[in-house]
Amino acid sequence: MALVKYMGKFKETKRTDGISTSDIIMRVVKDYNQYVMRNLDRGYSRKELGVSYVKEKRLRVNMGLKRLRDRVKKHHEKVGEKIQIVARTAGMHRDEWVEKSDRLVAGFLEMFEERCHKMGTAIRERIQKRLRGQHFRGLMYNDDNEDELYEDSEEGYSSIEGEK
Repeated sequence: MALVKYMGKFKETKRTDGISTSDIIMRVVKDYNQYVMRNLDRGYSRKELGVSYVKEKRLRVNMGLKRLRDRVKKHHEKVGEKIQIVARTAGMHRDEWVEKSDRLVAGFLEMFEERCHKMGTAIRERIQKRLRGQHFRGLMYNDDNEDELYEDSEEGYSSIEGEK
């Protein structure tokens, strides 16, 4: 360096506060990488750009990752928009859905209660009818003859009158 200064070929520069030489170099390198990536994308060969095989492959992988990141971000935004639309729609129809479900549940319970009541009444009437029949038979026959009222059959016990 002393020789360069002695020959008068060295120009001293003044430092500027707030500007880092490393930052400038990083920007140049970054811009150079973008320049090379764009030109590789346009179809220039690595040899035409003066880039090594490994550097070319590294830049192509980075380009692919950047495209993938952009696509994922784009789809993420679309999904977010659709979720917002669904949330708004659900919010608008929520009251309607609650009202309909309340009506359906109330209708089911009403129908269930009515059928349970009918079934309970039918069971009660059948039991009373049987009890009356047994009481009536008890008056007609002696308890000693009770075994004669039933006979064996293949289906199980059945009464003489055909009841099961």
